[in-house]
Amino acid sequence: MVVGLLVGAKVEEYLERTEPGEFRVVEEDGEIVSLLRLYRQPQWWLGRALPSAQVPHLATPPQHRGAGHGARLLAGLLEELHGDGVPLVTLTPSNFPFYRGAGFEVAGAWTRYEVRAEHLPRSSAPYRARPVSLDEPAELAAVYALVAPSRHGAFDRAEWFWRVLARRVKDKTTAAFVLDGPDGPAGWAVATLEFQPDPAPFQTRVEIADWGCLPGADAALFALFAGYAPMNGMVAWSGPDPDPAAIYALQDHFARLTDRWHWMLRLVDLPAALQARPWPAGVAGQVAFRVEDQVCPWNTGAWRLELAGGEAQVGPVPGPGPGATADVRGLASLFSGFTGPDDLIRAGLLAGFDPPAVELLRAAFASPRPWTAEIY
Repeated sequence: MVVGLLVGAKVEEYLERTEPGEFRVVEEDGEIVSLLRLYRQPQWWLGRALPSAQVPHLATPPQHRGAGHGARLLAGLLEELHGDGVPLVTLTPSNFPFYRGAGFEVAGAWTRYEVRAEHLPRSSAPYRARPVSLDEPAELAAVYALVAPSRHGAFDRAEWFWRVLARRVKDKTTAAFVLDGPDGPAGWAVATLEFQPDPAPFQTRVEIADWGCLPGADAALFALFAGYAPMNGMVAWSGPDPDPAAIYALQDHFARLTDRWHWMLRLVDLPAALQARPWPAGVAGQVAFRVEDQVCPWNTGAWRLELAGGEAQVGPVPGPGPGATADVRGLASLFSGFTGPDDLIRAGLLAGFDPPAVELLRAAFASPRPWTAEIY
């Protein structure tokens, strides 16, 4: 019954593709009163894959809500991850206040775009597409491995991702391609086709379920779907916000943003996360701040962040400590580059930083917009 709260009616199918070890539960009097599911996929930040975890599902039965079971379950998970040396965890929230209370904050977006096929680029030269099978995803996975380091926030996908993708599109008309360039594979796309009666007389709906390419191949990838223009084609995909491909690859038009969700990040181990993250090689300096973290008390204290040569050292500050304060939620959003220090100061999540410290934070945390293709 609890699993049914996560996935609706398809409980048996869901359990067939999961492992018992992926679940964490809280029991009371022999009854499960809260349950979550856990992934552990590394995540790419500025070209470096860091250990990370994901919470795709968390549910508490209605009769047990309001008793703090979900909060206890999440706190226990954070303690487990800290003990295992996993400094980051992410999720897509269904309840923002609940997860903010646990120290999570918005750190990236999942954005949907659509455009009429007639506005897509017409030529894919010098690239050429060739069809591949989702039943043999090794080639798609190999191309993804080339692209992922250039995506700020992308997951280091495990083999099971491709099986889930194949299952998700199995009952639809599906086309999968690899885009070959002069120097080898440069991108891929998996798309589903649906023919709709509206708007009259009909429309071909092309949903790009998964895609990616190396820099410079975006226009060629879009060109794969330009041929649906005579069939009143509408092409939809997810991308970062803003999506450079949506702006520059479509030279005579701009794609319409149709939907946006946000995902959240939690710094499980603040000093370990900051030391593992890549930093701009030309940024040097130090900044000190105080953090209060009631859920992860090991993060509480005064910390000094020192930057030099593209690396960071983070250590405790002795004595009375600095006057600047940082909310652990604000640091999560700053870590990913989703929000800069100026906006976090306006939001009250950073306070007491002098102008040189703010300038250092601006330069240190500058990054591409974080984005993950997976919504979970």
